[in-house]
Amino acid sequence: METNILDIPHVEFIAQLVRHLVSVPPSHFQSPKRGSVALILRLVLPNDDSPFPSIDLTSHAQLKTPASLVQTLSVFLANPLLASAKAQILFIQRARYPGDPWSGHIGFPGGKRDPDDASDQATAERETLEELGVDLTNSSDFMYLGRLDDTRLYSLFNPLQMVASSSVFLQVCKDTPDMAISDEVASAHWVDFDHILQAVAQPTRPFSRTSRTIPVNIASRLFPAYRSTRPMWYRLFERVVGNVYYTVLPLKYTLQNSIVRATDHTASKESWCGTMSFSSDTELYLWGLSLSMLSSLVDLSLPVKPHLVHRAYVSVASPWPQMDPHLWADVNYFMNLAHGILWSPYRRKPWYVKVQQGPQGRTVGNNDDFFRTHFHVLRIAFPLSCLCKVAVLGYLSKLAISGTLKLAKLLSQTL
Repeated sequence: METNILDIPHVEFIAQLVRHLVSVPPSHFQSPKRGSVALILRLVLPNDDSPFPSIDLTSHAQLKTPASLVQTLSVFLANPLLASAKAQILFIQRARYPGDPWSGHIGFPGGKRDPDDASDQATAERETLEELGVDLTNSSDFMYLGRLDDTRLYSLFNPLQMVASSSVFLQVCKDTPDMAISDEVASAHWVDFDHILQAVAQPTRPFSRTSRTIPVNIASRLFPAYRSTRPMWYRLFERVVGNVYYTVLPLKYTLQNSIVRATDHTASKESWCGTMSFSSDTELYLWGLSLSMLSSLVDLSLPVKPHLVHRAYVSVASPWPQMDPHLWADVNYFMNLAHGILWSPYRRKPWYVKVQQGPQGRTVGNNDDFFRTHFHVLRIAFPLSCLCKVAVLGYLSKLAISGTLKLAKLLSQTL
C-alpha cells in the first residue's frame, strides 16, 4: 500500500535526514578545483504568534560527537510545538553577468574553495556570509548537520571539470537573521518542502505534459568554436544529433518568503537558449548540478521505503537527460529502462552504500553520482543505436538495390 508522502510531518523528514547524515558516510572525490554550497533548512510554524521551542546545546557543545548531535536534535524535533511546522529550504538565483556560465541559475549559496579555507564546510559558511550576510557559524541560529555526497561536474562528453561539496544546515531559531544579499545574487527564496515532495508523490514521465526540460544543443557544446560560423558539416551534425534535454524541477515560491535585490526582476528572467528562463513570477526552475544535490538530500530524508511512496518514483532529479525523442527514441527507451534499474532508490544511499578496495585502502560511501551513471549508460546506448540504424539502412538499401535490379531485368526481358 502506497503512503501519501505529503501527510508525513516535516519534522520526521528532518529527523531522518540527521540520522542518515551521521550514519551514512558521504563520498569524497579529489580534485584541484573544489567548490562548496550550503543547503539551509528551517522550520516555520503555521501561526506567527505560536511559541518556538529553544534547543538545548549544552551536551553537544561539550561532546561534539555524532551521537550528541543526533540526541540534541531528536529532543528538539520531538517538541510538540514543532508537530505542525513546515520545512523550507533556501534557494538563490544568481545575478546575470556576461560570460558567467552560472548567470541567472537557481541554486544554493556557495562558491569556490579558497586555499585559506579549513574545510568544505568553512567554504560554504564563508560564501554564505559573503553572498547573503548570514552567519552559519552562529550556533544560536544554525546547526551544521553534515555533508552530502560530493557532486562531480562534467561538461558534455568531456572530462571532470570540478567537484562540489554540499553542507547541510538547520535553522534552530524562530526568526531568520536579516539577509543582505550581495551583487552576486539576484534573489533569495525560501521554498516549502511540500513543493519538492510533489515530485516524490507524483513522479514525472519523460516528455509528458507535466514535464519541464532545458534543451542543450549538442553541436554547440562539442564544437563551440563553430557556433557562429555554422559550416555545412556543423549544421548536418546538428540536424542528425539534435538536442539533449535536461530535467527541470519547478519550485513554487512566494514574494513573502523571498528577498529580491534586482530593481528590474524581469532581467533575471531572460530566456536561456531562447526557449525558457530559470524563473517566473511564481516558480523557480532547478536543474543540473543543484538538482542533483537536492535529490541527494531528499534521498536521505525519506522516512519510508521508496516502494511505499510511489511505484514509479526513482528520484526528484529523474529522468536522466533525454535525447531528441524524434531522432533517438530507441536510445531514450534503453536509457529510461536502465535508469529504473541502475538508479533505483535501493541502489543508492541510504539503502545501498558502496564499498571499494583501492590503492589508498578501503573506501566506504563513494557511490556513483546521477550524471556519471547516466554517461556510462549513454556510452553504450548511443553507439549501439548508431550501429543498429546503419545496419537497418544498409539492409534497406540492399533490398532497394536488389529490387531495382530485378525490376530492370524484368523490363529488359519484356522489351
